[in-house]
Order: sequence, then C-alpha cells, then structure tokens
Amino acid sequence: MVSRNEQHIVIVGGGMTGGLLAVLLAEQGLRVTVLDGAPAPAMPSGPAQLRVSTLTEASHWLLRNTGVWDCLDTNRVQPYGAMQVWDQDGTGDVTFRAEEVGAATLGWLLENGHLTAALYQRAAALPNLDWRCSVQVDAARREGDDWQVRSGDDCWQADLLVGADGARSRIRDWAGISGGPRDTGHHALVATITTAEAHGGCARQVFMESGPLALLPLFSDVQQGEQRQCSIVWSGWPERIAALRDQAPADFATELEAACGQVLGRVELLGQRAVFPIQERHASSYVAPGLALVGDAAHVIHPLAGQGVNLGLLDAAVLAEEVGHALAAGRHCADPAALARYQRRRRGENLLMQNAMRGFKQLFEQRALPVRWLRNTGMRWVNQAGPVKRFFASQALGRSADLPVRARPEMSAMYRR
Repeated sequence: MVSRNEQHIVIVGGGMTGGLLAVLLAEQGLRVTVLDGAPAPAMPSGPAQLRVSTLTEASHWLLRNTGVWDCLDTNRVQPYGAMQVWDQDGTGDVTFRAEEVGAATLGWLLENGHLTAALYQRAAALPNLDWRCSVQVDAARREGDDWQVRSGDDCWQADLLVGADGARSRIRDWAGISGGPRDTGHHALVATITTAEAHGGCARQVFMESGPLALLPLFSDVQQGEQRQCSIVWSGWPERIAALRDQAPADFATELEAACGQVLGRVELLGQRAVFPIQERHASSYVAPGLALVGDAAHVIHPLAGQGVNLGLLDAAVLAEEVGHALAAGRHCADPAALARYQRRRRGENLLMQNAMRGFKQLFEQRALPVRWLRNTGMRWVNQAGPVKRFFASQALGRSADLPVRARPEMSAMYRR
C-alpha cells in the first residue's frame, strides 16, 4: 500500500473547478501540484468584473466546508432570494422565492476572478499543495503507470493527472478523448449595468425569440447606489449580438430597456461589453487510465440557467470523494474503480442538464402560436402549482440525492471551521 503523501496528483488548470479540487485533495494528505496557465489571481477591487457566476446552495456548502468561503470578500458577494422568469411575447411568468423551499436564499452571485482568488488564498495555507501560475503545459503522455507532464525543461510525474483546463482541453486531446464542440447558434454578450430601481436581490430572465436575457443582481456599489448594479448575459443569434456589441452605449441601453420591459427602469451601461460564442461539449469519457476530466474539460452547457460552474464544482467534489474512498480502503488515488464511480455519478447528471438547457432554448425559440400558448399556459400553471414550483426551486438550489457529503447542509457540522 502506497502512503497518501507519496502519491502525487497533477491538475492542469487552476480556475474555479481545478482550484477547488486541489484544495479538496490536499486536505486528504495527498501531494498536489496545480499547473495554471494564468497569472496568480488577485482579489478584485473597484467595479465588478465582467464574468460572474451563480452559485447554488450545494456549491456554497462545498466552499464553506473547505474554508474557501471565509477567504471571500463578503462585500462583493450578492445573495439572491428570488428568481423571476417570463416570456417576452406572452403572459406567462414564474417567480421562485427562497422561503417557498425553506431556504434563506436561492443562491449567490460573485465574480469568477473573486472565487479563483479565494481558492488560491486557501491553497496557500496547505503545505502539500503547490499552485504554480503562468505555466504553459507543452505535453502530457502516459509512461508505464504514470503520466509525464512537461512545460519547457520542467517535468512532473503524476500518479493521477486531472484535466481542468477548460473547453479546449489539451489534456483531453492528449488522452485521446473526443469532445468536439456543437454550435448552439448563439453568442453571448456580457456587461455590467446600473438600474434606476433596486434589484432587490432578485435574479431575472426573459426569453425572447432571439435568445434569453438574464439580469443578475450584483453587490452594492456605493457610488452607484444601493442594490442598483446588475450583470447581464444576453444570448442570441451572432449577428444580433454583434450589433448590440457595436452600438453606442445610449442606444444599447435603450435596446436593453425594451428587451426586458424596463423591469428595473432606466439602465446605464458600465464599462465594456464582451462577446463569446456559445458551444456545447461533452467528452465521450470523463476518465482514462490514471486520468480524469472535470469542469469545462468534460462538459460545456448553454449558460441560460447559470449552472455550468456548479456542475464543475460538483465534479471536483465527487472526484475528491471517490479518491478519498479509495485511499481509505488502502487503494491507489488513481484506482480504476474509483474513477469509474466518479464518471458514473457525474456524466449522466451533466448530460441530463445539458439536454434540459438545449430543450429550454428550443422551446422558447418556437414562434408557432400553439407552442407559444402552451408554454405560457405551462408557466402560469407552474407559478400556481406549489409542489411543482418547489421541485424546480429545489433543482435551482442544487439539491440532489447523490450530492457529495461536503455539499450537504445537514453534514456541515462535520467540517465547519
């Protein structure tokens, strides 16, 4: 039996998913090296960053029980207690509230860079975790029972290699795992705005013919006023999104107000707009001998429900949990049975979410009058049907029967710091 501190895990990619996995594995006594192509992350200051994420209850408990939540600047974390969804061309709408499912909040909004910086800070407190930044991996190949990972003249030998290097994962490619993109026909525009009316801690999304528009509540900006800052994610046809990107700020604000029905009054654009294509990916396998894929390296879904990051964090938690089970039984960190259980627990759930997001997108793109009537009637029915509404709200919270222990609120006393 090989001791834990003699086993070495290399994680390529140091974002939110790779960072959490590194912390979870290092806390189990394993030697962990993170090879991160990006510079060392720093805590943000000033205006909100463009890229933000929605965290579910399950993700919140994962971060809290690893001590990462304590590293966050709470002034830059925005909880939301309600979610409003409506059809621009109809009368159907649904509003979910946290109290309807016995929760204090439905989720939290924070900047991607903020969470990565908190993970980096937590990692610095773990002596067996080496997070190396600005490292470009040139090659990875299987040699005997190990993986050899090279960057320039440096080489790392890994008992378990993890690809957390994003949608265009080179680790996935070097392992010979297919995961080609599927074009969704959408691009997404992200920006930060201020609104005349306070967002009230409510996440809002309107479905339009060209695609969904989300208004996500951000932390309060003293200069702009209490609770009047939102992040927007506007998905649509590429030519439509390109036109929005190139508009003058005042014209863009007018378009945005019309699209959301001035739900928060007049708006003003803050800073730049960024556009990126939306592609779906799903790896043909999440594992290979001595190797696992997590996060966007394994799966990419449409961002209309804001679940991508949460799926990645759960990947990290389940993989770490299965590795822990193997170690406790005296087996290796790259035990094939443990990797197979990781894939079995995560691949089906991720595929289900991917297909659900594809279905929602296609449903709201349909312009036929019978379909529009049906979906608006369905939304009104869900809004009035207590049990069904509570089910959807529970899904938004990330509650599942197969959550890893650290993502379960009822188990928090075991890990709370």
